[in-house]
Order: sequence, then C-alpha cells, then structure tokens
Amino acid sequence: MSFKRVGIFLPIIICFLLIIFSPLAVSATSLPTINSSGNTYYVSTDGSNSNKGTKAKPFKTISYGIKKLKAGDTLYIRKGTYKEKLNIKKKGKSNKYITISSYKKEKVVISGKGKSSPTLMSIKNSSYVYVNGLTFTDATGADSCGIYVGNASHHIVLSKNTIKDIDCGSSGTSSQDCANGILIYGSSSKSIHDVWVYKNEIYDLNTGWAEALSVTANCRKINVLSNTVKNITNIGIDFSGNYGYCKTASKDFPTDCVIANNTVTKCVSPYATSYGIYVDGGQDITVKNNTVSKCSGGIEIGAEQKPKKDAYSTGSITVKNNTVKYNKECGISIGGYQKNLGWVKNVTVTGNKFTNNGKNDSMITLSKCKNITFRGNTFKNTSGECSLIYSEFASKYTKNITWKNNKFIAPQKKNNIYIMYLGKEYGSFAKWLKVVGSSAATYKKY
Repeated sequence: MSFKRVGIFLPIIICFLLIIFSPLAVSATSLPTINSSGNTYYVSTDGSNSNKGTKAKPFKTISYGIKKLKAGDTLYIRKGTYKEKLNIKKKGKSNKYITISSYKKEKVVISGKGKSSPTLMSIKNSSYVYVNGLTFTDATGADSCGIYVGNASHHIVLSKNTIKDIDCGSSGTSSQDCANGILIYGSSSKSIHDVWVYKNEIYDLNTGWAEALSVTANCRKINVLSNTVKNITNIGIDFSGNYGYCKTASKDFPTDCVIANNTVTKCVSPYATSYGIYVDGGQDITVKNNTVSKCSGGIEIGAEQKPKKDAYSTGSITVKNNTVKYNKECGISIGGYQKNLGWVKNVTVTGNKFTNNGKNDSMITLSKCKNITFRGNTFKNTSGECSLIYSEFASKYTKNITWKNNKFIAPQKKNNIYIMYLGKEYGSFAKWLKVVGSSAATYKKY
C-alpha cells in the first residue's frame, strides 16, 4: 500500500562492534550495535536452492535464503540482479540481529522489472532485522514501493541501500497515482517503533501523490538519518498522521521521531507545492541539521486533517540548525492551511539558515498555528521582491507567535518591504517591529 500525500499549502555507521548493549540505551541519533552470532548463508545467481547455502555452494534465490534465517543469522548476497519480491516476517533478538546484506559491497540489485506494481521488500511483524547495501529498482505501477515496513515491526535498520527508478506508472495527476521509495506504515494498534533509516540513497522517483520516504500513522522512535533524497516528483521526507490509517485515533500519528543530517534536493511536483521535508500530524519530532534545496518549498510543518481531539494535533516540533536554500516558493511554512482543519502548535524554529527561498513569493508563511517561536534564524535573499512573512489569517487563527534575534537580509529597502502579518499588511520593517517587539529581528539590505 502506498501512502498518498501532497503538499498543498503555499501558495521531511552502522558500527560493527563486539560490545552488545540494550537498545533502550540507544539515543535517537545513534544506531544499535549489529551483532550477528549465528549461521552465515550465501546467495548467488549461479547457485542452487538445493545447495546448503555455503560460500562455495550458495542458494540461488534471496527468498529461499530468507526462509532459512533465525535470530543471529546472516544472509550474504553476491553480486547480480535478482528479480524477486522479498517478504520478511522474522524475529531476531537484541543481541542477535538477522542480517540481510550484500557481500563485501558487491552490487546487488533487486529488480521489479516485468512485475506488476511490486513492493520489492516487505517487512512485517518483524524485529531486530538489519538490511544493508542493496539496490532496489525498476518498480512500476500504482502502489509500487522499494521497501515497506509494516505493522508491529520494531528494531529495524535500513542502512546504505539504494532505492531508485520507482514509478507510479502514470503522470501523477490523479490522487490514485502513488509510489514510494520507503514506506513505514503503522496501521494497527501495535506500533512500529525503533527504526533507523540510515545513509540510504533515494533518487529518480516518480511518486505521483506519494513521497520518497513516508512515515505515517502509528509509528514511534523512527530515526531518518543521513540519507540522500533527490529528483522526486513530490515530497521528499514526510511524517504524517490523523488520516485514519490506524483506527485508534490517539495512535494515528508518528511521535518521538528524528529527521537529521539528511540532504534533500529537487523534490518538485508538477501540480502542487512539494516540500523537501514535511511534518503533517506528527508530534514530538525533531528536524535538525538537514540540507533542503531546489524543492518547491523547503520545510513545512502542517495539518491537512482535523483530528478527533485537539490533543492529537501536529505539535511539539523542533526545527533546528537546518540549511534551507534555493527553494522556489517558500523557505518554511507552518500551520494548517484551512481554518476548519487542524492546528499546528508548539513549534520552535531556531538556528536555521534560509537562503534564496521564495524569491518571488515568501520567505516564511504562517497559517493556522499557535505557540510558535522563531529564534536566532537567518533569512537571506539576494534577489527578488518576496514578502518576508506571509501570514494571511487573523490572530484568532495565528496566535502566540514569538520572534527573537532573527536576521532578515533582502534586496528591498528597509522602508519598502512587504509583510503580511496576522491578516494585516506592513510596508516597512519598522512598522512590523512595533507590533512584534524591537528584539524580534534585524533587517539589512543586500
């Protein structure tokens, strides 16, 4: 199943140590130690499934090798192209991960060529599984997917894989046109948790209305770290909730997650504003140290649905120390785009550098949001006539916005800029400062 999403407001080393430690002690941006102490099997395109799976006499198919795996076992895959759809339902242990890996960085390709709308690797009801160094490609058709992580899976590590040439199979103009690179989809009452998506390359995807890397519904402690996402026809990294995918409303959104150190570029939808990183409906999520460039928009914290309770709204989001540059329509957008939908609340935007975003639109957009803090950010454009801030809703829907020690740099003269703030227009920086306070920001003409 692909997850359908589209941004629509203005207008997201493995260290092989011999020390075993409890996963509970792993920090959000660390990776667990992978200790595989069981049997080792091999797969090769010139092998046979009647073999014993040794290096000298390998299995022929990856699927057959996976069936043999138990806690602590390792499956090494030799170079070649494997036209298989892989299904994993395996349970390792905290000190005995199940490892599925290329052998000594040999190029291993999992191809969906000739198959109808394939999910190339599906991981469900699994735990302590490590997938490393594989290439997933040539999946075409509605709901195609490179790697799918489904219900009740936990302690899953996806490391240094390549996902490319995944195609929804059409122009992507219909909401039914969807494909994903990686999809983590928590639709049951048992959460997907403790997942590390680390140093993968995801590129050249025609995702339609879906995204390159999607995390949705009942997911917690999902860590998306140091990945490269580029050349996508919609959103790059997306954490979303409140869509009813999990029937328990209080669990229908990702929480306690980290999006850090990723490079996201050229995520451009032909029919909507597609952001490089998008959080929609998530809670307690940190977005830090990412570089987002040349997308329709940079970073968005939004709310496209109206949750059953306000407590389930998008909230407690930290956007910190990111570099956001050369995005066409906007650098950062915060808020639900319609007054009758959900709130975005309790967001801190601090220490970010925004350069040449929305040069003919807006550096910042605000809509239905509250308790938002901008502190110590730099917003710089070297050309264009954009508004510094575009906040169309009145204070009933955009409230408790705090500004502190920000810097604006733009080509306009200080007394000839445009700011739309809480539904009112300001033609000079000084007039806006009188509303928000003199310590809110400084302005310098470029």
